Amino acid sequence: MRKSYLTLTLTLLISVFSLSAQTQSETIKTFLSGIVSFENVSVDEGSPISTVNELAAEQADKIMVLTKDNVIDMVAEAEKYKHCLITVRNHTVAKITDHLDFVQSGSWGSVMPKGEGYVAKGGLNHKVDYLNNIIGSADAQERKVYFFGKK
Repeated sequence: MRKSYLTLTLTLLISVFSLSAQTQSETIKTFLSGIVSFENVSVDEGSPISTVNELAAEQADKIMVLTKDNVIDMVAEAEKYKHCLITVRNHTVAKITDHLDFVQSGSWGSVMPKGEGYVAKGGLNHKVDYLNNIIGSADAQERKVYFFGKK
């Protein structure tokens, strides 16, 4: 009797946790709700940030490639828009959440605002930090910036 009660309890707990866990594509859709439209689009579950890059490129008001040389311009331009997304190749997506809370970044040679994002590393890892700590140090990786909703 005790063994079957334990088995039933474990089965129920596993079921509850399984139902509450979001897929990577659901996580990304929720994160970008109100910014990027995923209507009638199949999100690549194995690489959802690749899908974000495609959709954002179609839907953004303005796009730029982020480099150490233009980061100051990007931060200034982002203040003119309701939403600013930055992707690092197909493994990181971040958005600026607070233009007034920022930190000086030695790697980027500029102030970097507060942000939130996901880094794909054995799953999607949620990060809330300054943008430089989410998108990494200035290096040769391609970083794209998507601006939405001019103020």
